[in-house]
Amino acid sequence: MPPRRRRLVPPRDPATLLPSLAAASSQSRLREIHAHLLVSGRLASRSYLAAVIASLASSNHLSYARLLLPQRPATPFVHNSLIRALARGPRPHLTFAAFRELPFAPDHNSFTSLVRAATSLAAAALAKPVPPDVGVDLLAGSVHAAALRHGHAAYPHVQSGAVSMYAAVGDVGAARAAFADIASPDMVCVTAILGALFAGGNVASARKLFDGMPQRDHVAWSAMIAGYVHAGRSTEALGLFDEMQKTGAAVSEATLVSVLTACAQMGTLERGMWVHSYVRSRRMRLSATLGTALLDMYSKCGFVSMAMQVFEIISDKSIYTWTSALSGLAMNGMGKECLDLFKRMEDARVEPNAVTFVAVLRGCSMAGLVDEGRTCFDSMKHKHGVDPWPKHYGCMVDLYGRAGRLDDAVDFIHAMPVEPHEGVWAALLNASRIHNRVELGKYAMDKLMVMESKNCPAHVLLSNIYANSQNWKGVSRVRDVMKAKGVRKVPGCSAIEVYGKVHEFFVGSKSHPRYSEIDTMLAEMNHRLRLQGYAANTKEVLFDIEEEEKESAISLHSEKLALAFGLITLPEGTAIRIVKNLRVCKDCHDYTKLISKVFDREIVMRDRNRFHHFKHGECSCRDYW
Repeated sequence: MPPRRRRLVPPRDPATLLPSLAAASSQSRLREIHAHLLVSGRLASRSYLAAVIASLASSNHLSYARLLLPQRPATPFVHNSLIRALARGPRPHLTFAAFRELPFAPDHNSFTSLVRAATSLAAAALAKPVPPDVGVDLLAGSVHAAALRHGHAAYPHVQSGAVSMYAAVGDVGAARAAFADIASPDMVCVTAILGALFAGGNVASARKLFDGMPQRDHVAWSAMIAGYVHAGRSTEALGLFDEMQKTGAAVSEATLVSVLTACAQMGTLERGMWVHSYVRSRRMRLSATLGTALLDMYSKCGFVSMAMQVFEIISDKSIYTWTSALSGLAMNGMGKECLDLFKRMEDARVEPNAVTFVAVLRGCSMAGLVDEGRTCFDSMKHKHGVDPWPKHYGCMVDLYGRAGRLDDAVDFIHAMPVEPHEGVWAALLNASRIHNRVELGKYAMDKLMVMESKNCPAHVLLSNIYANSQNWKGVSRVRDVMKAKGVRKVPGCSAIEVYGKVHEFFVGSKSHPRYSEIDTMLAEMNHRLRLQGYAANTKEVLFDIEEEEKESAISLHSEKLALAFGLITLPEGTAIRIVKNLRVCKDCHDYTKLISKVFDREIVMRDRNRFHHFKHGECSCRDYW
């Protein structure tokens, strides 16, 4: 005898009916609950009907929600509940079709939801194209124009929504114009215009507006801090965070993510560790977003072991979490570990994206893993369906070039299905520097100059290639071209964090208040290194000055000043961490290796390309940078 079919019994408790609707997995279940609501008479209540429709629309039961919409007479409250649910849901583009089907003239509530949907779509469009069925005429300015035509543009929620919408689109002028129309903007509106101003590069205007706010909630503080981080002004971001704490404003996860990003930009490990301690002391949940920001901070401060500890304890790892961990291993020269983690990612059935492959290819390049890198590149399209970006091609040229396979690098460039971009030629130029291939370097430079005539690092690289081969006429020609084009070399700057304070040193600068102590330490460093056989490598210094002057110029490179200050101020056994804005030169690299041996100190240096972990006279890059 066949088993009796189990009858589905609708829940009797009204409080569980809406969750049951959202969780229903079949049409029969929906109809059963619907029948129960009809019999009970609950759908006679307009507010309850609106809640049922919103619940259905929010849980992928849109077609069933439409069946419940009353047509005669049309009920704006109920219809608007559907539009509001769609605007707040994961598929905001569906809002526009529901808006067009309204059986009555849209009111201010309709437009509030429409503006919200347009804002969500504008934000999503930064990551991927807007769905094709969305009418362009209903987005941004057209949405605002429609609100004006129907006489609802002056409604407060529509006004503030328009500011947020234009800010999300990136139309700073329209955002400011919409903001100017608001007589008494609320805090949400002011926060939106702050974001728009920062997005448009108007940092001073944003700060002036912020300072003029009579009241600031934690959202406004967070928006201002995030704006500073977005503008690359991390020092101001951390300073503002200190001010925020003094006011007693609540510190949200979003605020801490911005602070950690600022710490990552500056390489301020102590401040970043303080944030980590703050999170633990308040028992905040380590979400994927907060955890990813934390591991990114540790990676960019060169504390890879701690970054991976954070990675392991994040329970709901997103693709961004995996990619951040891979990128951290890559930039710290841990190519094999990067590949091992990528294998774990594949085994966990997490699908990599294009950014993931940039990290993995970079890890292979840093570690000289050519065959593994080529296999990874080939798997992008064939295995994972990811089309290569120009950056991936640049990584492959860098991979071949750093390993000394320059002929393979050139063949790869010639076989590219797209026109080589500046990153490809810059990678070939850098490889020519590493392996002293003068003619190939000139060829890459000629290609690069067609695309970006004022590329300062490229000119410096070619000059160094000529200098290493004692071709002083070539050096002279490059310097003359730089002068003629107005290309100026960016001055070297190195930063070191000591007891929570960041100290910056510029090349040749003697302005630090403790410079006399730094000068004394530099003399001791130079003396002890010469006893070990050190001789300054002056090939990359201007060729038209005397050798003694060249040695003097090299001795005042910014990283050496920061290194001397670290030896003075940090206790023995403490790692010295330095962040430099340019690629470390060969002399400073050799110099720092010896310092790590002679003074028995671990030194972690982040230059513009990668990390260098110096210990016992060796560097993690294996002189391969």
